Amino acid sequence: MTPIVLIATYWFGQRVLKIRSPSLNMVISAEMSVCGVSAAVATSAACKAKKEELSLAIGISLTFTVAMMVLMPLFIRAVGMDPVIGGAWMGGTIDATGAVVAAGTFLGEEAETVAATIKMIQNILIGVVAFGVAVYWTTRVERDRSQPAVGIGEIWRRFPKFILGFVAASLLFSILHASGAAGPKIVDAVVEGSADSLRGWFFCLAFVSIGLDSNFRSLMGNLERGKPLVLYVVGQTLNLGLTLAMSYLMFKVVFPGAAEVLSE
Repeated sequence: MTPIVLIATYWFGQRVLKIRSPSLNMVISAEMSVCGVSAAVATSAACKAKKEELSLAIGISLTFTVAMMVLMPLFIRAVGMDPVIGGAWMGGTIDATGAVVAAGTFLGEEAETVAATIKMIQNILIGVVAFGVAVYWTTRVERDRSQPAVGIGEIWRRFPKFILGFVAASLLFSILHASGAAGPKIVDAVVEGSADSLRGWFFCLAFVSIGLDSNFRSLMGNLERGKPLVLYVVGQTLNLGLTLAMSYLMFKVVFPGAAEVLSE
């Protein structure tokens, strides 16, 4: 679902809405299809988006994330949807990982597990998407036919290096947790102790820095009569519909016992 939504919303923004800035279009498409703020930051580096464009994209994403985090669980309960399908639906559409876990909690432990698992799978795709955007931008969007082809060095310079830390930490703690003995206890102590506190402080620092560096006059100039907002609404509507259909197909038709395995 992630590449389908990413490519479709980017195409829609460029061909139908005709958004002037391809980089703003790409950042909004990536944050919506992958995992919100982290994807926006990674993609903005890959396509050299302006800081004001990143701020605008994050603002739109967070606004809708807060609304979806509250409204989606209420809707799922109101229509009597299976919590497993509802959890997968929220995990694939709500932008922020923390918001996904919070929304899943409203529906119960099983829905929370499924929602968090789906979102973490999407999180893994940040590096893949950032690399793909860097390659596409340097070879297609910014390509000057009078100049030689862009080398791997330019792609590497644009690639967000924090993705490497993400992958390294994921591998390290996964191996440590699977090692048995005291491994799981060490992981739990680090995650629930110092790492959780540091994550909160670093997120606060990041958002304060984005705010200090944002120019509201430039921000308003990027609105283009509401086109970025329309892009997000249309793209998220597509995302909601396709992800709901895929959630039903996967958890009820193809792998009906997957939820029990995840819970264990």
